[in-house]
Amino acid sequence: MPFILLGILFFISTAWSQAQNLCDLMDLKNCAGVSKQGRRTSSLSLPSPSTSSNLNPATVSYDRGLGVEAIHQAGNPTVFNIASGTGKVGGAVMSSNLENSFFANRVFELDDMYLKRRKNRKQYKNKKISVALGLKGYRSKHVSFDAGIILKRHSIIKKVNTGVGISGRIGPLNLGTSVYQDDLYIDLRGHNDPETNIPYRLTYNADNYTEKFTVSTYSVGTKIRNLALDVGVIKTKFKQYSADSEVHLYSGSFFFKSLMFNFAARNEISPAPKFIKRKLDEKKTKTDYYGGVQASIGKHFILGVNYNYFLLDEYSLMASVFF
Repeated sequence: MPFILLGILFFISTAWSQAQNLCDLMDLKNCAGVSKQGRRTSSLSLPSPSTSSNLNPATVSYDRGLGVEAIHQAGNPTVFNIASGTGKVGGAVMSSNLENSFFANRVFELDDMYLKRRKNRKQYKNKKISVALGLKGYRSKHVSFDAGIILKRHSIIKKVNTGVGISGRIGPLNLGTSVYQDDLYIDLRGHNDPETNIPYRLTYNADNYTEKFTVSTYSVGTKIRNLALDVGVIKTKFKQYSADSEVHLYSGSFFFKSLMFNFAARNEISPAPKFIKRKLDEKKTKTDYYGGVQASIGKHFILGVNYNYFLLDEYSLMASVFF
């Protein structure tokens, strides 16, 4: 399936060619603020720079100034992400709540914890901070290239894990890839297997479980005037799972005046259970859908609404401000 879509993307992009938007090149007064959301060399169709840089640090925002993004879902703390750029260098500080969300990797969870938070529509939480730093590289009419590094630190394990990413454009195609390591920490106390009711402390013979895992991402896409399309793959390698977790993302965004529409499909193949009718099912393939719209209020404010951003079949509000 990914190869078929890649062929379709290449055919469409070469047939119509990739048009440059002046708002991507110059800070014009009549440019809507939503144009900042897709101003990067790959993963152009993702809802925001924080969403993309969480997977690939080379896709941080390089726009001059400071941007603050807030995502609010009822019954959960507001998620904040911060981005800053100089025009040549960019950086972002991202919430750990983005893990196990629609545009992120699958992190291992105990079945009882996963079942409880899905029933209560609670976001995945982790005591972790992620920082992405990117360098804007070579630019020409047909080729561009950016690079970045990502740092992740778990407050309990207290180790800094690193990763690297590259992002670029070759003709009509946008390409990106990254790899990073991360730490997993789970407190097993007070948690029982929902099927057997056996305490996890007895299963693991410990009070907690830790593991270092690896995440790799790949993306390819194109932009046709105001339409951006991407195909992405997120692979997560866990010792805990019998097989690697693999997520296929098919995403698009369409810009119309001061509006940006996002749509995406997520196909996950992993040993993690699927939440169906308030129960866990051992189905290995899970398909989910996302939709969102954002509107500019002048050049410095963006308001929007998301559906299923946190993979909870929920609605959330998004707001961004640029200084």
